[in-house]
Amino acid sequence: DLVNLWAGNKMNWIGPVGACLGYAFLWAFGAAAYLLPICLLWMGIAMLFFDARPKWRTWLGCGIFAVSAAALLSVQNLILQDWSDRIHIISPGGKLGYFLGARFLEALLNKTGALLVLVCIYLVSLILLTGLHPIHFCRGSYQYFIEWLRARKELKEKASKKISAREKRRIERDERLAEISGSKPAESKSPAKKKAAETKSIKEKPEEDDDPQAELPLREIPTPQIIDASQRRKPNAEIGAKPFEKKRPEHTALSTDEFENYELPGFDLLDIPEHEEPGVEADKSELVATQNIIVDTLKAFGVEVTAGNITRGPTITRYEVYPSPGLRVSRITQLEADIARATKAERINILAPVPGLDTVGIEIANNEKVAVPLHELLQDPAFSSAKKKIPLALGKDVYGNTVIGDLAAMPHLLVAGATGSGKSVCINSIISSILFKFSPNELRFIMVDPKVVEMQMYNVLPHLAVPVVTDPNKVIAALRWVVNEMERRYRMFAEEGVRNFDGFNERELPEKEVTDGDEENSEEEEENYDAEHIESIAQALTDGELGPAALDDDEGEEVIPDRIPYIVIIIDELADLMQTAPADMEMNIARIAQKARAAGIHLIIATQTPRADVVTGIIKANIPSRIAFQVSSKLDSRVILDVSGADKLVGKGDMLYLPPGSAKLERAQGAFIDDGEVEKLVKFCSTQVEQKFESSVQEHIEKGGSDEGEDDVSDADEEIVQKCLEVIRQEKKASTSLLQRRLRLGYTRAARMMDILEQRGIIGPGEGAKPREILINVGQDEA
Repeated sequence: DLVNLWAGNKMNWIGPVGACLGYAFLWAFGAAAYLLPICLLWMGIAMLFFDARPKWRTWLGCGIFAVSAAALLSVQNLILQDWSDRIHIISPGGKLGYFLGARFLEALLNKTGALLVLVCIYLVSLILLTGLHPIHFCRGSYQYFIEWLRARKELKEKASKKISAREKRRIERDERLAEISGSKPAESKSPAKKKAAETKSIKEKPEEDDDPQAELPLREIPTPQIIDASQRRKPNAEIGAKPFEKKRPEHTALSTDEFENYELPGFDLLDIPEHEEPGVEADKSELVATQNIIVDTLKAFGVEVTAGNITRGPTITRYEVYPSPGLRVSRITQLEADIARATKAERINILAPVPGLDTVGIEIANNEKVAVPLHELLQDPAFSSAKKKIPLALGKDVYGNTVIGDLAAMPHLLVAGATGSGKSVCINSIISSILFKFSPNELRFIMVDPKVVEMQMYNVLPHLAVPVVTDPNKVIAALRWVVNEMERRYRMFAEEGVRNFDGFNERELPEKEVTDGDEENSEEEEENYDAEHIESIAQALTDGELGPAALDDDEGEEVIPDRIPYIVIIIDELADLMQTAPADMEMNIARIAQKARAAGIHLIIATQTPRADVVTGIIKANIPSRIAFQVSSKLDSRVILDVSGADKLVGKGDMLYLPPGSAKLERAQGAFIDDGEVEKLVKFCSTQVEQKFESSVQEHIEKGGSDEGEDDVSDADEEIVQKCLEVIRQEKKASTSLLQRRLRLGYTRAARMMDILEQRGIIGPGEGAKPREILINVGQDEA
C-alpha cells in the first residue's frame, strides 16, 4: 500500500513524504495515531520553554498511551467502524490495535474483560505521561463543585438584597412623588403581598460588610422640596418709570452747567415685551428621577445619603443630599466623574458642603437655560435701596434671588472669563446700571479699551471725563492723573475737616451773601474754573502733573467745589496693557486700589486671560471683589478666585461672584442686555447734553500718548531725581547699583531714575559693563 501510495503521487501539506508517514501511522495505530503528534508537541513545548527533558517513563507512557488507545478502538464497536472501508485499514485501531485487542485480549478475556484491562492500562499510561494521579483529579473536581455551590448561594443572597433595596427605594420614591403631586402612590402589589414583602425585608438582616459606611444609619430629614427659581418675574413697572429720581443739581468739579438739565433714563429704553414668556416649567418627575440616579450611584459605591431639596435655577439645578452620620464629604467629591456618567451630564460641580447648610450640593446644567434680563433686576427693590450707593445689577443666583452689588462697598471689581463666556455682557450691564442712577454731575467715567472693540459705543456719553482711551501709551498717563486727582481730593478733605467722599459731599456749606454783581462774577469764575479743570485732565494725561493745573498767583488759594463726583475707571482688557508697561500698570493700579475708596474713585478691571503675570499678587490683594466666568483651566480659576470652580461653569453668563467682605462664592446667572438696548440707552443720555471735548483738549491727549511728550514724573519722583543728581555730582559717576546703595532704592525704582536722567540728557545710554557717560558739568546745577 505504501508503494502504491508513493507511485500514485499522493501528498498532503508536507508532500508525498508526509502522506506516506501519515498513512503508516494510521495503518499501525488507526485513529489513535492522531494522539502521537499531540504528545510530541507537548513534550517539545516543555523542552523549549520550561527546560524540562522528558524522562524514560514519559517516553514509556507515551508509547503505552498510543498502543492502549489503539487496542481500545479495536475492541469497541461504537465509533469509527466505517474507517476500515474508508482508508483501507483492518480496524479503527490499526494493525497493532487489532492484534493486541481483538485477536489477543478479546480471545482470552472476552470483550468485557478486554475493555476493563485496556482502560486500566490507558489510565496508567496517563499517569506516566502527565505525573497526575486520579486522586488529584477527584479532589480538584470536588473543590470546584463546592466553590460552585457557594458562589450560587452568594448570588442568590445578593439578588434578594437588591430586590429588597429596590423595593424600599420604589416605596420611598412613590411616597415622595405623592407628596409633590398631592396624589397617593401607585400600588404595584396587592396589600397582602406588599405587607409580606415589608415583613420579609424587616426580618432579613444583611450580613456585615467590610465597608464601614454600610453600617451608618440614614438621617431623619424634613420632607424634600422642589424649588423652581428659573421663572421670570412679570414686569410691574409703568411705561416711562425710572428706578431713581433726579437729585438737586449742585456745583461739582468735572462738570458744566449744561448737565443740570440732565434727566435720568427710564425702563422704556429696555425691551420689555407685553406678553413675556416666563420660561419652560420644570418637570418635577424628571428632577426626582435625576436625584434618585444620584442617590443610587452613591449607594453603589458604598456611600449612604438621603435625598434633600431640589432647586432649579436659570442655568443649573442643584440637587442636595444629606450624608449619613460619620460620612466624610470628600468621599462624595471623589465620585464626581461617576455621578456625571450616571446622569449623562457634560460637567457637574459638587459643593461639599453647601455654604451655610449641612447638605452636599450636586449642580448639573439645565438642558434649557433661562436668560435673566436686566430690566427684571432693575425693577427689584434691592436695586433702588438707599443702602447701596453705586448699585450694580449682576444677575440671579440658583435660588432665584437677585444679586445686586455695591461698587462703593467693594470698592473695586475684577472680572475675568474666556471669550464667549459673558464677560462683555456683564460689563455692559454694570455700565447700564450706573447710567440708570447717576447723571454726569454725580459720576464720571474713564474707559480704557485697548482692543478698540468693546467700548466704542460709549464714546458719546456725557459721563466720560475723557474720550475712550485706546492707545496703551496713554493709559499710564490716565492712571497717573487719577492718582494725582486722588491726592488732590485728600488735600481738600483735610482742608475741609472731613474724612471721606461722603463726608465732603454731605458737609454743611456756609451761606453766602451774593449781590447781583457778585453773581455775575461768580458765574464767570465757575465757567473759567470748569474750563481750566477740564483742560487739566488732558494736560495731566500729557505730563503727569499732580491734579488739575495750578491756579495763578493772582487768584490765591485753590477753589474747592461744593460737591465732587464719583470717578469709575473701567479697563476692558488688562492683559494687553500689562504687556506694554507691566511695572507702571501694576504700581498705579495698586496705588488707586489701596487709597482711592475714600476719595470716591473706583476701579473695574476685566480680562479674558487671567494668568499669574496679568493678574499679579499685588493686584489681587487690593481687589477683593471678583467675578469669574467660564475659564479654560483650574489654574486660571485659582488665579482669579484662589480656588477651582470657574473651569466647571457652563458659559453663557454662568458666573461665580465673590462679594465684598465674604469668602463664600455665589453662583449666579449674569444679567443680559443686548447691544440694541445699550445703543438706545447711550443715545438717550448723549442727546440731552453735549460733550465738551474741544480740539485743543484732543491735541493734549494725543501728545500725552506720543513719544514727543515730556516725561511723566510726579513730585515725589522729582525729589528722588534731585537726590540722584546730588549723588552723581559727589561720586562723579552714575550707575543703578550706586543709586541703590546711596539712596536705599529698589532695583526697579533706581532703574527708572536712570531712565529719567537719560531721557533728560544728563547721562548717556548704557554700554554693557562700561560706566555711563555723564553729559553735564557735574560741578553745576541742572539748567
